[in-house]
Amino acid sequence: MRIRHPEITAALALAVAASLSAPAFAATSAYWRHEEGPAAGALIPAGANTVLDSSGNGNHMQTFNPTFTSASYSTDVSPLPLRSGLPNNFSLDFGPGGDDAGLNDDNFTTGDKPVSGQLFSAMTIEMAFKMDTVSGYQAIFGKDGKPLGDAPGEPDLPIPPIKFLIRGDNFPDGVNNQLFVEFIDGDGATAADDHFVTTRQTVVAGKWYHVAFTLDAQTAQLWVAGETGPYQLLDSITGDFVGPKGNVLVEEALGWSAGRGMFNNGVTDWADAKIDEIRISDTVLTPNQFLFVAPEPACLALAPLAVLVARRVRRG
Repeated sequence: MRIRHPEITAALALAVAASLSAPAFAATSAYWRHEEGPAAGALIPAGANTVLDSSGNGNHMQTFNPTFTSASYSTDVSPLPLRSGLPNNFSLDFGPGGDDAGLNDDNFTTGDKPVSGQLFSAMTIEMAFKMDTVSGYQAIFGKDGKPLGDAPGEPDLPIPPIKFLIRGDNFPDGVNNQLFVEFIDGDGATAADDHFVTTRQTVVAGKWYHVAFTLDAQTAQLWVAGETGPYQLLDSITGDFVGPKGNVLVEEALGWSAGRGMFNNGVTDWADAKIDEIRISDTVLTPNQFLFVAPEPACLALAPLAVLVARRVRRG
């Protein structure tokens, strides 16, 4: 049941604002910048470790077969500057063109990469993307696998551990083509361990979106910034997300993938999109620590956040 509080006090708003100024002591687990491209239009080479992880942890990605699954490097990048001050010269253009005319491009980490088997007690996943077309189900990023349905007594659910999906329908609340983040929490044993957060805003082709999903033991949040405005908290749910090993995301040994997702243990939901930087951190970041610097006028800094942070959801 979704619970909407009728009001939020000024004290809560001030407390939230104070928390945004806290210092960061986060560790980056993986960070795919897509800056290794030699030129616009170039394809990802064949072989392992061709899409580089700049975190230093060795979580390099690769594509399945560059003759037909390679995204193309593009100079169309996020209009917002990186908080790090690093240059941002390339994104990856997933979808028709470049390698062939098919909607079949992806990158992925193999199961032996550290981030593939990492258990997170808390996490933040960030990315920027721009859809070239909005039609059907399109996954931007996620983790491969099908955790539920293989062990005796488990419900047979077709969903992967986590997926950032542009939905091809109007679920929930009758909003077409919204960004929908579905995840299985650390217990990963029953249907009640399946959760989602969503924007309840239609994704528009040709517009950059900057996304930050945060998850800890009790709270999952979805933050989104557009091309000019600040990050806004668009959805927040609470619950018990911790598994037996202290992990908040279900344990799954398969890799992470960009440009498509999984459903019922099969690759699907290919994206027609430009995807810029993707970063996974092992802690909950706050907006003043997110990848991109999104302008926030001082007079508006508290009001939207104060209203939105009051929303809490618990799925039963």
